[in-house]
Amino acid sequence: MKNPSLNANLIKKYHQDLVYDYAQYPTSDHWSYNFKSEEYKKSLADWLSKNKEEPIIFYVHTPFCEQLCYFCLCSKFITKDYKNATNYLYKYLFKEIDLLFNFLKEKKIKLNVKEIFFGGGSPTFYNREDFKNLVEKLKGLFDFSKVGDFTVETDPRRVDEDRLLFNHKLGVNRLSFGLQDFDPVVQERVNRVQPQELFKKLLTKKVREAYKTINFDLLIGLPGQTVKSMSKTLDQIIELRPTQIQLGLMAYKPWVGKHQIKMVKDGPLPDFLDRKELFEVINKKLPDAGYVRVGFESYALPNDPLAVANRKKKAYYNSCGLQKGAATNFIAVGSSGKNTLGDDYYAQSYYDLPSYKKCLDNGVLPTYRGMKLSKDDKIRKHITQQLRTYFKVNFKEFEKNFDINFKEYFSKELEFIGEMAKDGLVNFSGESIEMTELGTSFSQNITNVFDKYDPPTKSYEERLATVRKAKEFEAQLKEF
Repeated sequence: MKNPSLNANLIKKYHQDLVYDYAQYPTSDHWSYNFKSEEYKKSLADWLSKNKEEPIIFYVHTPFCEQLCYFCLCSKFITKDYKNATNYLYKYLFKEIDLLFNFLKEKKIKLNVKEIFFGGGSPTFYNREDFKNLVEKLKGLFDFSKVGDFTVETDPRRVDEDRLLFNHKLGVNRLSFGLQDFDPVVQERVNRVQPQELFKKLLTKKVREAYKTINFDLLIGLPGQTVKSMSKTLDQIIELRPTQIQLGLMAYKPWVGKHQIKMVKDGPLPDFLDRKELFEVINKKLPDAGYVRVGFESYALPNDPLAVANRKKKAYYNSCGLQKGAATNFIAVGSSGKNTLGDDYYAQSYYDLPSYKKCLDNGVLPTYRGMKLSKDDKIRKHITQQLRTYFKVNFKEFEKNFDINFKEYFSKELEFIGEMAKDGLVNFSGESIEMTELGTSFSQNITNVFDKYDPPTKSYEERLATVRKAKEFEAQLKEF
């Protein structure tokens, strides 16, 4: 039988205008807006009292950037006034941290923090003194000697070698750079100019000796990207030799961030076929250069901890990309921070700074929404994780872990999978579902089959109505 190939009819058949990356399941638009501070505290007390030894990743969000990147949909506040950062840090973020740890102390709970992740915005917005004060604040609240990875998302335009070494002395041992693309045309169109020479100056011998893990984020689907330009970008990345490369599909959602429209003023974005060709270049050049594929959206050097975790089936996909170890359990502080407590609870803080600050002025944790997962949610969450990370679902695993007959439980969903098998997207046996090489291009669509909230039968208009409902709720925050 001839191997099936990507064609227009296949794309048309499975195309969806609104798809999900499933960093969380259920997706956040379906979380409850009645889940506030008290509900979050109850979930913390409930889960942590039963899971005292579970490893935690402690996430700290800083929303400030000096310049807007047109592709960005992260929660951020663009400013050059540094007073905004000090006001946020000392008056609000520190207060949230105190509220959280005072509550945990009251409940006699200690966090088993194994990883720290500073995200943004840009945590390198802070100057040395304020960055140090934030780290020292955390050192007084949990045992840093137990922390493995301490990651800081780093804007290469805002740091130098000395600053990276300064951060390392404070405990930071994993660098994550928002590279995105090296092509000058692409960089101009997304308003983020950072040539390869800038990285060469930063990644000195001293820096590489200090940081054993260096990650580059590479976005697929940016304006101006071509097979030729991507090939050159990859050559430049390979020359710099990061230990990890996290790939991401650029999400174009101008209804979320109107600024994204600026990216298309000089031409359209790469379409599905264009992105497929870009992935083909990546999936050839990186393995040829010695990198191994770890999950749908990641590559790593063979001895990198992420590659090792993936081989041991200990990797986990979430909003920070493919992670290892403690990344299943997040406790977050800062505006928009997302919390994940095992397979039981989600919670998120307010996006907008006025609402975030008003909660803290009133002495309550700034919880915006959240949910307690049902058994069905947990089962489907596990499926999304298996498909997004390992491209495969084993039926016996679900029978063992969840006491269900997979084929009976998902009889309707398997009808969709059967059709996908006929089209060459998956291999479907009586024991498992596994994506083919072609199927990985449709991984989000295959995963979507098991989404109870937004199944394939749900129209674009119905999906968009859910998004609009969430946006309407956010609009009401102005009256909060």
